[in-house]
Amino acid sequence: MGRKRLIQTPMSTLLPRAALLSGLLISGPALGGFSLEGFTASVLSTAGSSTPTNTVTPVSSTTWSATGAWTAGGASVSWTDNTQGWNPVTNSGFTNGNFVVRNQSASAQDFSITIGMTGSAAGPLTISGSVGGQFLNASTALGSLTSTVPLWAALVDGTPARSEFNNTLVFAQPFQIISLGNANFSGVVVPTSAASNISIRLNFRMSAGSEASFSSTVAFQAVPNPGAVALIALAGAFGRRRRRR
Repeated sequence: MGRKRLIQTPMSTLLPRAALLSGLLISGPALGGFSLEGFTASVLSTAGSSTPTNTVTPVSSTTWSATGAWTAGGASVSWTDNTQGWNPVTNSGFTNGNFVVRNQSASAQDFSITIGMTGSAAGPLTISGSVGGQFLNASTALGSLTSTVPLWAALVDGTPARSEFNNTLVFAQPFQIISLGNANFSGVVVPTSAASNISIRLNFRMSAGSEASFSSTVAFQAVPNPGAVALIALAGAFGRRRRRR
């Protein structure tokens, strides 16, 4: 995919909020489990090394919210996240995060941010999601946000199931905001089970004196096995036959 220049927007532009993609859910025989203790967040940066702080608040036995932060070498990352680890009735779950990344150091910095949950989900799975964001150059020099690998990816067991914003190249004049736009997808099939984790990852380089904001959702759903689909079809045929009598 070639490089593209993204659309310029005024300072009043607000970060678009990603819509939660859940869809019509059909129960199947899959089993899975994600726990509060399995929530993960990590930040790698050329700005330095530091351990993220993260506070997890249970909402129910299967859902929770998290707020966290990371700082090192004049750079910082903060996030909020809402997660449904696994719903055994619908065989589905999701993680929905908002991120703010600031580079107040004197040079460009690389960032790799991963947030998600550990646990298992029996496959095959379908993955849906959305991502949107903006870039603010708060310096007096020309600013940039770049990524030679996918800027955003949905990961299953560390392997990308879907990527967006590939080969990103954004330039911004001093004190200018650039919209990164929005990307949405649904029905991406992962043929295997999730054995250990499902997460969101951001990778990019950002110039000094700049800030980037992202809103992102990944939802996953177990695909009913052929036996469950056959039972659904049989039940429908039986109902139609009874109505004709």
